[in-house]
Amino acid sequence: MIDIRDVHKDLKDKKVLNDLTINFKEQNAYLLKGHNGSGKTMLLRLVCGLINPSKGKVTYNKNYRFGIIIETPQFLNNETAFYNLKFLASINKIIGDEEIVQVLKRLNLYESKDKKVKSFSLGMKQRLAVCQAIMENPDVLLLDEPFNAIDDDNIKVVLEIIDEYKQEGKLVIVAAHGLNDADVQVFDKVITLQNGAIQGITKVNAM
Repeated sequence: MIDIRDVHKDLKDKKVLNDLTINFKEQNAYLLKGHNGSGKTMLLRLVCGLINPSKGKVTYNKNYRFGIIIETPQFLNNETAFYNLKFLASINKIIGDEEIVQVLKRLNLYESKDKKVKSFSLGMKQRLAVCQAIMENPDVLLLDEPFNAIDDDNIKVVLEIIDEYKQEGKLVIVAAHGLNDADVQVFDKVITLQNGAIQGITKVNAM
């Protein structure tokens, strides 16, 4: 569970998060919606501790392991897809080559594992970012626009992964736009943001 209470965040005299109070529960998937600059990315950064609140409190289990895509994925472009994931995996040392191969296959990138990332399309880089986010089987999955430039078949794969994480009792928060009504059904709640504030929270089964 991640509990956000009365949170405000100011950056360079600009209020980017405004009086947020929300409780994110395990075994749930949340969809963040809103225009560019509405606060979706800042909320994700707050949730995983990349930024601290100017006011208010964020409480969560300090043992949580996070899998994260936030903003534009950054990779070693002159190295292969496999090398990039192996390099990232070497930081925590909790998975090996087998798990890396599994996620590459899951995101339909195995055939491209030995290609340099600089040759990848934007959609392939986005799928590689999903690979790095899920490869260590995190407790909390935070995805910022994970469907950007991804084709319909691979959007379905990512949605299946989100649903599996939820069914396994994990917590998933996704910022995305442009999903159709059928795709939204994988989520439990839709949170609409505007000017850094929550404008509404809707249960998907009530939509």
